[in-house]
Amino acid sequence: MADKQAVLRQVEFLQERIGEFYQDLGALKLLISDLVEENRQLSVENAHLRDRARMYTEEHVPAPGEAAHYLGQLYDDGFHICNVNYGSLRQGDCLFCLQSLQRT
Repeated sequence: MADKQAVLRQVEFLQERIGEFYQDLGALKLLISDLVEENRQLSVENAHLRDRARMYTEEHVPAPGEAAHYLGQLYDDGFHICNVNYGSLRQGDCLFCLQSLQRT
């Protein structure tokens, strides 16, 4: 009888561990989903920035005020133009970026 009790306790213990593993697996699945979405957004952002950079690196001599216009477009497109976070996605207004725009 004691052996049956021990086996039953072991099965219950394993069942609890399987439940914990299942919860951990669910949490990892959500994390991976978030990382995949972040990667997709960063890939789009990176492609957008490369296209913009390519436009201005093909031996293009900027006209006066063109750089300021370019920075303004980047800011309007939702990217930081300040030296603190340059090129990263912007959530709302950034005082550093706005200050940079006023200087140009």
